Amino acid sequence: MKANKYLLTGVFLLVTIAVFSQDCVDYHRFARCKMDLQRGYKKYSQSKSAAISELDTLEFNIVFYGQKDYIFSFCTRQDLYPINFRLLDPDSRTVLYDNANDRYIESLSIGFDATRSLIVQVTVFAGRDNKGGAEADAGCIGLLLQYKNYPKEKKHE
Repeated sequence: MKANKYLLTGVFLLVTIAVFSQDCVDYHRFARCKMDLQRGYKKYSQSKSAAISELDTLEFNIVFYGQKDYIFSFCTRQDLYPINFRLLDPDSRTVLYDNANDRYIESLSIGFDATRSLIVQVTVFAGRDNKGGAEADAGCIGLLLQYKNYPKEKKHE
């Protein structure tokens, strides 16, 4: 009988986790991120969405191809702001950019002359005045990536 209880509890937890995770899969496609869509840019297939809780840190490993401009746009529920994101070198883990130095801006435009990988590290602070408890501090985060090729005059030879 105890084995059945443990089995049912385990199944319930797995289903709950799976359902919660499913809700976040395409968050970057339909949440506030979509307001940042820019004319002339294409959606990059390495855009990401994930479940996140207050003070969690997520890391996404992303390849950025050379001769392209990219726009990073982050979105989540209003009560989970501000979003802190940092761009890290994957080999040395050196911080190349930290939006805390720019008052936690939610979008960044950057270009790459050569192909390179970066770690995008994301943390949410869940509003400093949020008193809703642990459940209020959990939600989804979206990273919408857009790109366009460099204009011909910008290419280096």
